[in-house]
Amino acid sequence: MKKIGQVLHIYLGNRAIAKVESPPKIGATIFDIKKRPIGVVSDIFGPVKSPYIEIRVRDQEAKKIVNSPIYILPKESERKR
Repeated sequence: MKKIGQVLHIYLGNRAIAKVESPPKIGATIFDIKKRPIGVVSDIFGPVKSPYIEIRVRDQEAKKIVNSPIYILPKESERKR
């Protein structure tokens, strides 16, 4: 698991905004610290040097993940190292 950023806030009930160091691809699955899937990336926006992502939260209460670190699975080529 690779840490990519932190959830800043929730809007529209099940959407989270997170500040990330490097944006994952749209549709990538985002995980919490316990390796449970949080949701998928639905949008990337903001400056290139300081991007934000929108996550559509699934299967858990979105408010519980505010200020939590978020993770992605490393690419296949990075896992073999």
